[in-house]
Amino acid sequence: MRRTRNLPVGSPEAPKPAAETSAPDSNSRREFLKTSAGALGVAAAALGSQTVVGPALAQSRRILLKDGIVLSLDARVGDFEKADILIEGKKILQIGPNLNAGNAERVDCTGMIVMPGFVTTHHHQFYTLQRNVIPDGLIVFAGNPDQQVNAWPHEAYGTVPGNIWTAGRIAEPGSRGNPGKVIWDLGRIPYDPEDNYLSELVACLSEISQGITCGTDTSQANHSPEYTDALIQGLIDSGRRTLFDYGGGTNRSAQGLPYEAPGAMNDTTKGIGRIAKKYFSSKDQLVTLGFAGGSGPAFQGADYTGWQLGRSFGAYINNHAVGNPMGIVTAAADPRNGNNWSDITFVHATRWQDDAVAQIGQGNAGYPNGHKSRAWEIVRDRGAHVSIAVLIEMQMRHGMPPFQAAFDHGILPSLSADVDTNMTPDPFSLMRGAFTIQRALANDLAFPESNPGKLPIPQLVTARQCIEMATIAGAAGSGLLDKVGTLTPGKEADIVILDPNTITIAPLNNVPGAIVTMMDTRNVRHVMIAGKFVYRNSKLVGFDEQKLVRDVIRARDKVLARINSKPLVGAIPPGLNSSTNPYRPNFFDSCCHKGLNTTAPEYKLRP
Repeated sequence: MRRTRNLPVGSPEAPKPAAETSAPDSNSRREFLKTSAGALGVAAAALGSQTVVGPALAQSRRILLKDGIVLSLDARVGDFEKADILIEGKKILQIGPNLNAGNAERVDCTGMIVMPGFVTTHHHQFYTLQRNVIPDGLIVFAGNPDQQVNAWPHEAYGTVPGNIWTAGRIAEPGSRGNPGKVIWDLGRIPYDPEDNYLSELVACLSEISQGITCGTDTSQANHSPEYTDALIQGLIDSGRRTLFDYGGGTNRSAQGLPYEAPGAMNDTTKGIGRIAKKYFSSKDQLVTLGFAGGSGPAFQGADYTGWQLGRSFGAYINNHAVGNPMGIVTAAADPRNGNNWSDITFVHATRWQDDAVAQIGQGNAGYPNGHKSRAWEIVRDRGAHVSIAVLIEMQMRHGMPPFQAAFDHGILPSLSADVDTNMTPDPFSLMRGAFTIQRALANDLAFPESNPGKLPIPQLVTARQCIEMATIAGAAGSGLLDKVGTLTPGKEADIVILDPNTITIAPLNNVPGAIVTMMDTRNVRHVMIAGKFVYRNSKLVGFDEQKLVRDVIRARDKVLARINSKPLVGAIPPGLNSSTNPYRPNFFDSCCHKGLNTTAPEYKLRP
């Protein structure tokens, strides 16, 4: 009962997979902790033993996923109501009904959906210890009177996760390049390196359990070489595929912590050059190198751009681009940045229109001006990719998630999680968010009372297109579409197997619709990465999940205790919403509501 193909796809003999070359050679957490210097050496005691209960279970050389509902997302392969997938080593060997698999291990997938693993393209994973700390909080941009300022005592993204929990200091507002007076300084980074390690490990493993086989870790906790090494080792030990997007951190060199970001061209002793040499000598590994350096000077006084620096070490470029269309225009005007931007993903891409215009309507339609954007045209013409953090952008006031602008310029965006401080990285929520926001804006134009300007109604996004955002576009936006993103013979077997035979889903009548409109993470039954089961029968393979939960709670408590220890300067003054002496985020009420909108009256609501 195949839908689009009559014959199995793929050659009988796929190339033998190369050995996993992710450095360092040992993926043992204990070995890493023993051999790392300084504070990281005490991490074994801090985390306790047996968080990792052993290597991944021994698995057959060949695995046959038998009789599944195959959603390949590759038009050349097609989709099948009932078919097999034969895996050898890392790679998919064949796809089709009734494959002759010899002595392969058979995994019964009858009635289950077998599809590419989900891929997200932007996630600050070091924030794991700060999950849901500011669910009502905003990212704050200057000059808007209808929001809190990005300064204490207001609780916002910058002041709580950025200042208190990550930098360990609070300063009064200052001018650009001239920070204001420091009113509280812990004198250290609140995290220890092992907290970075655990945050990465738990973030990756939790996402594996949600069906995310590949993600981009947008790393902003590179406070010293030791902190950076801990981040990377956590990614390696998790066994998940990840683009490590190397960025900056908090410069604590005044307190004796060596700061090396971003590095320099032709220098393998510090920054990106050091980690490229130590960890990323091969492209044939699960953890690959990305760089958050921008299109301007790589650092003050540099005569080359951040993109040039990253590219010189083989890094994929991943840049924030919130409300800054001129940044794209300026980057394009600099010949050093080149004309081929296929190795660049811009994150958020909100508010890129040239003139004030509502981001609805089709093509150049808009209100009150036409929807014109030089930035989107450049991104389209130079082959760059776009990542939309749909839930966060709606919740944190980045701007309207720009799905319509992306579609109007022929770009299929990828989806991303951004920050656990505010929102879940769950891929079903991301897909459902994309599906509903685009359709809500377009559908509202069908009613004259909602569309006085008579804007044309855009085409509606489909459930299948939302799945393609979470797989194909994600792989492309990670520089990995040649390896993953579709179920294609010759690609690596990053696969998620979803069970629709539950009281919440059955009976299954439409595969993309069930995935996008009805499923959640409870429907994830098995997950494979590079041909290995990393999540099987709804359990992580090789890890003690309850031990990890205890570890991450203990680590959070230790970081909070450090924040409340004797500071170098001052004390944390009372916040508008959080308690102080000792400081603690609001536990039961809103984290951030007081002072959130300065002009709007309070709601008076009845049930």
